[in-house]
Amino acid sequence: MKYIRQLLPLLVIAIAILISVLIYNNKPEAKRKPPQSKSLTVETITLESQPFPIIIHTQGTVEPRTTTTLIPRVSGEITKVSPYFRPGGFFEKGDSLLIIDPTDYSLDIKSAQATLAEAHFNFKEEQAQAEQAADNWKRLGRTTKPSDLVLRKPQLARAQAVMDSAKAQLQKAQLKLNRTQIKAPYAGRILEQFVDIGQYVAPGNELVKIFAIDYVEVRLPITEKQRGMINLPRPYRGEPIKPYQGPEATIHAAIGGKKYTWVGRVVRTEGSVDRATRQVFVIVQIDNPYQHHSDNRPPLEIGQFVKADIQGKILDNTYALPRSAVQGNNTIMIVDKDSRLQRKTIDVIWETKDQLLIQKGLEPNEQLCTTYVPYAANNAKVKIAPPPTSTQEKQKILPQQKPQSNKPHS
Repeated sequence: MKYIRQLLPLLVIAIAILISVLIYNNKPEAKRKPPQSKSLTVETITLESQPFPIIIHTQGTVEPRTTTTLIPRVSGEITKVSPYFRPGGFFEKGDSLLIIDPTDYSLDIKSAQATLAEAHFNFKEEQAQAEQAADNWKRLGRTTKPSDLVLRKPQLARAQAVMDSAKAQLQKAQLKLNRTQIKAPYAGRILEQFVDIGQYVAPGNELVKIFAIDYVEVRLPITEKQRGMINLPRPYRGEPIKPYQGPEATIHAAIGGKKYTWVGRVVRTEGSVDRATRQVFVIVQIDNPYQHHSDNRPPLEIGQFVKADIQGKILDNTYALPRSAVQGNNTIMIVDKDSRLQRKTIDVIWETKDQLLIQKGLEPNEQLCTTYVPYAANNAKVKIAPPPTSTQEKQKILPQQKPQSNKPHS
């Protein structure tokens, strides 16, 4: 019994070793499967070159082409103002905007007329005395030439000068009387009013600030790159001024919750670059901004914030690539004829919201990969996905569409 207890552990170990050997010798063999090559499926588009018109998007404010502050040249009380002598009032060239009391200046004219009449009488009298002096000299039988003093030439000259001075004083009085009427120098609109009826004004006082309404200007900032895409003049000193027909510009403004458009043209550029933004400014001119239109379009107000689309150059032989095709750092993927990816670095000459414009480095009918594959290596084998069917396209587009609202007046 004692020996059995001593041999029992050895027996258990021997049985465990035997079981382990049996399991090792009868282990199942793993079945090996041949490797399967997987190809990346990508979507592509066929590249085609075409002319591409450049549109420059910018924004600015409406400004008058001419602003004038009217100042009186005579003093007096304002006795009459035009019914439209209010901010926003329209007037035509030559209209009387206000009248300064002309009474004093009318009296000055009468006084100047009396002075002139007296001076004219004295001149005629002196002229008669000069003629009489010449006759007397002849009657006395003098053979020598009489002096100027004998012929009263100095007295006649003095009378002539006094009469000329009286004429000038009359003209000056008449001019002051005319200046009591403040007339519009051009057709325009009142921007600010500083005086009103009953107020006393003197030379140097500001009466009203007006601006011309034949056309307005919009000052628009553009970058140097944008400037290169517009046919703008670069005038040099000494060159003759040539007529300039600038590119067309469409002005957009939101007024009263509705969007409206006006069409103008670039007429000039400013002669300096903004130090802070490094931008240059172009001036767009819009004719007749206050003319009534059949669509009841409101006038284009001074100070109105607007957006502008300027027609730029037309780029020939240009490829418009979707932004989704860029794989990073101006790199794109081309699928060659062997269905392999080839990386290309592109030189972007212009960008829009959704596209990049390329002119060099691409060939017509190349297949551009539009699937984002940033880690794919050159010569990687790919499979081109078939183009979507019309049903699939509708399923993609329809959920993103929104109900169309009524178009605003333009």
